[in-house]
Amino acid sequence: MSTAYNPARLNAEELHQVKQLMGALMALLSFWSLASLDVGSAPFILIGMVVAITALVFPGGCARIAPKTWKYAVPCILLFITVDFTLSLPEFVPPLVRTVVLLIIYRVLAPRNQREDLQMILICLFCLVISGALTVSLLFAVQILLFTSLAMALLFIICLLDRGKDSKAYVIQWADFRWSKLVKRVWRVIDLRVGLLSVLLFGLVVGISSLLFVLIPRFDLNQAIPFLEMSTQARSGFNDEVSLGDVSEIQQDESVALRIDLPSREALDGEMYWRMLVLDEYRNGRFRASESLRTRPFREFAEKRSLESKRRSGAERAGALWTIYMEGGVSRYLPIPGDYAAVRFEKFQSVELIDAVHVVGLDSVDQSVFSYQVEGLSFNRRFVASEADQLLLVEDGETVANDDFSSYPMTTLELAIEANSIAVLRAINEGLGMQPGLDAAAYSQAVTDYLWQRFSYSLSPNGGQAGEPDPIISWLKNGSQGHCELFAGAFVLLAREAGYPARMVVGFAGGSWNPVEAYFLVRNREAHAWVEIFDASQGNWLRVDPTPGRGSSDPERILEQIMPIESGWFAWVDSLRIQWYRRVVNFEQEDQVEIAIGLRDGLRNFSDRVKTRMDEFWESWKAFVVSPFEWSHARWVVGTLLVLALAYGLWLLRFSLLNLLFLLTGRRKALDPVRLKAARHLRRARLAGADALLILELQSIRYGPPRSMKLATPVFRQARQAVKRRMRVNPE
Repeated sequence: MSTAYNPARLNAEELHQVKQLMGALMALLSFWSLASLDVGSAPFILIGMVVAITALVFPGGCARIAPKTWKYAVPCILLFITVDFTLSLPEFVPPLVRTVVLLIIYRVLAPRNQREDLQMILICLFCLVISGALTVSLLFAVQILLFTSLAMALLFIICLLDRGKDSKAYVIQWADFRWSKLVKRVWRVIDLRVGLLSVLLFGLVVGISSLLFVLIPRFDLNQAIPFLEMSTQARSGFNDEVSLGDVSEIQQDESVALRIDLPSREALDGEMYWRMLVLDEYRNGRFRASESLRTRPFREFAEKRSLESKRRSGAERAGALWTIYMEGGVSRYLPIPGDYAAVRFEKFQSVELIDAVHVVGLDSVDQSVFSYQVEGLSFNRRFVASEADQLLLVEDGETVANDDFSSYPMTTLELAIEANSIAVLRAINEGLGMQPGLDAAAYSQAVTDYLWQRFSYSLSPNGGQAGEPDPIISWLKNGSQGHCELFAGAFVLLAREAGYPARMVVGFAGGSWNPVEAYFLVRNREAHAWVEIFDASQGNWLRVDPTPGRGSSDPERILEQIMPIESGWFAWVDSLRIQWYRRVVNFEQEDQVEIAIGLRDGLRNFSDRVKTRMDEFWESWKAFVVSPFEWSHARWVVGTLLVLALAYGLWLLRFSLLNLLFLLTGRRKALDPVRLKAARHLRRARLAGADALLILELQSIRYGPPRSMKLATPVFRQARQAVKRRMRVNPE
């Protein structure tokens, strides 16, 4: 293959360099897509990124690797893959990701012919598809668009270098390679017409893909390929066991945890508590769901697509739909703030229903976004007591306790702390000066007022003393500031000592409104812990938030809160994500029918409007032709004259505008209007069999030194006359 230098196009050496570099760039894009997966392969993906960046920045260094290396690399990779799959089973995806990463690294570093380049494209496409199927992220749309453009360009270069059976292995010479030199060469030889055609072709591919997405029937990829269904770890503050500080640690994360499509903005309650999990047992600074709540009969396991409410009659079950999108890795427990008519999932889902404490959970934590719909949702300040909770009631409206605290609901009265610690709690309760028989709401206000007067809120609590038997008791004795878990934990222990059953609740409190697409979002920084105390007089559980700054200390009093409004770039960018969730993640056959009907109606309306406009135009034109000098038709005269004047002005300035374009693009020679016009005349003159001297003159203008339009015009006139004469002599 000749490598002679041609300034009008890239030579073989330069094409091979571009091909190799584009392969490394495609590999980097693939590693970027895999980085969002939580599959225990982060070190491999990081190594792959480093290799791809090195191959981009220092391609000559990778070319110095000894050829024998690739001979021995293949059996080593096969051995690693075999051992990795053997040790990882039954887990399938993590070793698969590591295998793909190793193959891409091998293809990036090793020399590639046409077959290896095609393999590279397929492997990288596999990475993007796997990543998109598992994460269902908006970023996947950006990545697949970038990959499509890169793949199309790489396939174009492969076609240019293809010589069929004569193709041979090519060794790239990187000794004189410079990025700046290659970029300048590529810019000089790019044909804007080819670039425009490529953009149009890319747009056509995107349009056809979008149309196929709308028309092809939906199917669940996880059900079609079961091994792709993956789980990850939940946030430490949203597990069955929560240590002091776990929830506050989540509050330092600014990322979005929930996005909610709701019937209207007015549907939001003044106090927005997104309740997720109830923790009834306490041991030495750790709250957890008791063993009884984690087993039958309290915890029911089922495979369902919808959960119907047991607390509402058929007439009460109708209600507006809320769609909640929970980001991956938050928790396996669903944020459901109160009573509902029904909870619906996209497919049959393995769920855990803990009806005694109003908690719904999944069997695992999704790595990708998980969406579900709730019908007739309400924000509860009081939760109806379950049948199990009735054990806490007696005739006088007081709670009863016995020595058996091993199962729920007696776990909500348990104080598994030392006698000295209980004495501290008793002293505080006695210091409140409350009368016996006080209801739960009045007691809650008294304790909350005490905590607010004694302590302030801070993510950096103090008061921990070495040697103290319990961290909450130590904080009550020595602290002055604390986070929400300490306030909620102190309230729970004080209430239990006073004989009021109490339990900790974790979830989110608050959120903000995005007006761009009219939806509500909750960030991880809104993670929160609060309390539910059993009100024996009313037979239900009352929500109490003892953390300062959350409203009134009186749990019966609801204060209207100002909802924050999202603005700026974040609001616009995040609105794209909610559109992705609405139109792609939750796109089903009903959406297909709706979009198809919308497209049909839209086309019909557009056609009707065009037809109406054309009829109006035709009638106006006929009226103008019949009586052109009427004053009512003056706009037609003025408009026609302006259009003609504009067209004539553009025609006169066409060369000046083109020259300005040449100066801005820096490609004067390739886009010189004189040369382009000479090319058209040269093509016609050759077809007409014009005189050889005229053809030589046109070639001189086309390829020789630059010539002004004024000097070239006589030659162009002569060429037109010669073509006309030939056409008269030989019209065929």
